Amino acid sequence: MALTSCGEDDVLPGWDDNLRERIREHLESLGVEFAFGHRATDCTVESSEVVVSTETDDGTETEHTADRIVVAVGRQPVTDTVGLETLNLETTEREFLDIDEQCRTSLDHVFAIGDVAGEPMLAHKASTEGHVAAEVLAGRDASTADQQIPAVIFTDPEVATIGLSESDAAAAGYSPLIGEMPFSASGRALTTNSPEGFVRVVVDEEASTILGAQIVGADASELVGELIVAIRAGLSPHDVSATVHPHPTFSEAVMEACADTLDEAVHTN
Repeated sequence: MALTSCGEDDVLPGWDDNLRERIREHLESLGVEFAFGHRATDCTVESSEVVVSTETDDGTETEHTADRIVVAVGRQPVTDTVGLETLNLETTEREFLDIDEQCRTSLDHVFAIGDVAGEPMLAHKASTEGHVAAEVLAGRDASTADQQIPAVIFTDPEVATIGLSESDAAAAGYSPLIGEMPFSASGRALTTNSPEGFVRVVVDEEASTILGAQIVGADASELVGELIVAIRAGLSPHDVSATVHPHPTFSEAVMEACADTLDEAVHTN
């Protein structure tokens, strides 16, 4: 099966270059062709095929013929169908509702959660906000202030991120240390034929606390959980690397990436 991806941007726009590069290279190895800089201008559905017309910035027009097409153009909040104007609730330029750390809008008795409440538009962020709003309504002290919201892309291989990237950390005034463990050095990854990707952790050199992590690889969505706890608890890379991880497992890569920030990695030094 041949697959062509057309779009104005690279794969995974807005994500770190090293993450996008790994996914793009893997997809290309599977035979996926990319047509970056191509903007769709027309689509014709015929009896046995679909023809998509695209145009580049220099005016070059191309026709792409396929059996099926998938349109992925992003999402936007639906806030114009519930009568917000009757409550004098205004939306942002992108049509989101502003909320505070307890999910209240500008009206104390009106709460908003999920996609209408702003980025990131993720199900687990929405459910977290739902729990917080319900607890606040029940009179409990709850807040989203200390929550760490991971982002996961269920591609092949998976991508998961939490907290700050290296560039984000530097821009925020930290002195980031980077530790990395490639899955090509993981016994578990090799025995399951999943050597693509890595675990990378970002550490604040001064405070020796974990600021963020990026994972590309099999079960990245599962591995990121340990690092979410580490960041929220203010753990050091030593706290993680000194914790015994079962062998052979993918989770050892988290341990080794943390050890790498301390120049104590076993599998990569």
